[in-house]
Amino acid sequence: MKTLILLLTLASVAAHAQAVLRVNNTPGVNAPYINIADAVAAAGVNDIIMVEASSLDYGAGVNCYKKVTIVGPGYFLDENTGQQVNNNAATVSFIELRQGSDGSSVSGLRLGSLGVTRSSNISLTNNLVLSNINLDADIGTCSNIAVQRNYIVAGINSVNTVFNTVISNNLIGGSVNVHANASFNLVNNVFASANNSNHFLRNSFIQNNIFLGSGSLGSTSGSSFSNNLFVSPSQAGADASNIFNVNPASLFLGLTGNTTDTQWKLKAASPAIGAGIGGIDCGMYGGSNAYKPSGIATGQHTVYNLLVPATVIQNGTLNVKVSAKVN
Repeated sequence: MKTLILLLTLASVAAHAQAVLRVNNTPGVNAPYINIADAVAAAGVNDIIMVEASSLDYGAGVNCYKKVTIVGPGYFLDENTGQQVNNNAATVSFIELRQGSDGSSVSGLRLGSLGVTRSSNISLTNNLVLSNINLDADIGTCSNIAVQRNYIVAGINSVNTVFNTVISNNLIGGSVNVHANASFNLVNNVFASANNSNHFLRNSFIQNNIFLGSGSLGSTSGSSFSNNLFVSPSQAGADASNIFNVNPASLFLGLTGNTTDTQWKLKAASPAIGAGIGGIDCGMYGGSNAYKPSGIATGQHTVYNLLVPATVIQNGTLNVKVSAKVN
């Protein structure tokens, strides 16, 4: 049975890599690796590290120095039911993509923190990040980084020359700091911090976002604002395409009857509906790159139901029903 579920899960990714390396630390599961660091160390360039759901924390973090794809099962699966048979996430303290990891991607994990250091062409998508996402050029540069469709409980921090960075369709609970030498495109995010002054959004194109904090943003030198919604009454440098004094209660569905991440969907008659550039919705669920509940990506194969008889007579037939879908 575990083999059958595994084969269905891996079928969607095996064609795109040299190898798929399984990681599972659940007692009794015969996986080749029980921690992510060992799988990364054994992986070749372009390999996929498939981190399976587990009730146990995967523990120690990972420093990665090669191009790999690290994929988890999603998160909030106990709330957004019917997505995966196993409602557990794959939790790890941190993943740091370091010099040599250019072209890597991380998705579908529950992380303490997530970082990029001196690497480019990086994709950080569909993750639950409990602390910060840190982008650090160190003494070099970082470029072409995509931070998309994540649920970020804290914030995003950049250091030194981090440019051509797209931050889109995320829930961002804490502060965002765009370094004076960095440049971001900030599109269709929800900035949930209660205080806008915690955000330093320099050298950025800021479009179709929703800012729930009070007061003005911190330094915004070199930035432009288009079609954003603000709870606050004004923002320096923001033209008439932006909307101010928005009542936060008018925006979202809210937590009652919804889940941690679906509560941020727009309610009927929300002022964010159609308020973005080109008439798209503002916020994390707006546009062609909309946030996906539980980090289940479009095109991802999932096993969402499994029926197994409790007992089978000796030498009898074991009839197992597996329900899978492409999201």
